[in-house]
Amino acid sequence: MHQLRVQTNACAVERVEEILFNCGAVSISYQDARDEPILEPAIGDHPLWSYLIVQAHFHNADQINLASKALRHEDHVGSQIALEQIDDDGWQEKFQQQFAAMQFGALWIYPSWQENPAPDGISLRLDPGMAFGTGQHATTHLCLQWLSHVDLNAKNVIDFGCGSGILALAAAALGAQHVYAVDIDSQALMATRQNIQQNRMPADRFTVGDVEVLDGVKADILVANILADPLYRLRDYLISHLQSGGILLLSGILTEQVKDIVAYYSQSCSHLHTDTRGDWSSISFRAYQ
Repeated sequence: MHQLRVQTNACAVERVEEILFNCGAVSISYQDARDEPILEPAIGDHPLWSYLIVQAHFHNADQINLASKALRHEDHVGSQIALEQIDDDGWQEKFQQQFAAMQFGALWIYPSWQENPAPDGISLRLDPGMAFGTGQHATTHLCLQWLSHVDLNAKNVIDFGCGSGILALAAAALGAQHVYAVDIDSQALMATRQNIQQNRMPADRFTVGDVEVLDGVKADILVANILADPLYRLRDYLISHLQSGGILLLSGILTEQVKDIVAYYSQSCSHLHTDTRGDWSSISFRAYQ
């Protein structure tokens, strides 16, 4: 098996994919090329990253050579791609090496192909899959760090835009009484349920579903790891699901957006703290009592 990686953009990806399949590719997958998360697409939307890596697998080197020549003869994509030929005997091992166990306070998160680093402690087994959230991206990392340093015992928590369910599971593992994992993406809800089951967590500690499951619910803590645009639209809705004095954690915010988000949310709740990791920030607020 051989692998070909093509760096391109969203405008050219359909043509790149067509060429690769025509030249004998047996599988094609996409990767983000510029650390650009897609956290909360609209219902029915299936967006791609603006810049991405198309990864194709071929049975032999002749097929890769044919695909490379075909791509280089495409004027409208030729200036937008970079080709890299990789002998793919160890492609699975290379993929797995990208994901290592991570520690967030007392909590460990690790992939299934590694040993549990804390068999007698608090740990979650999570693999990269069809929904956003393994703890690798800065936005999720910030949320996990925050959750690991707050008192969750006997608290009710909402994970709004749950993706893989990583934050919901982390909250439950760290002591939350009940967690509402909410998303508009059916694949995210499926992934969350699978991860709850895989980690043998009691199903009755979770409510997993779309936004309708929050009807009448007011939580002690609400975490929303989505993007700035929906955070503006959802301010009043999110705050309405907090108890008096409850805490709201927002993530998925670029550092240059922090000032405006803080100003907007401070009209309805009090700003507590801002944390930053690379180009991304998380912001916590307390609902007025």
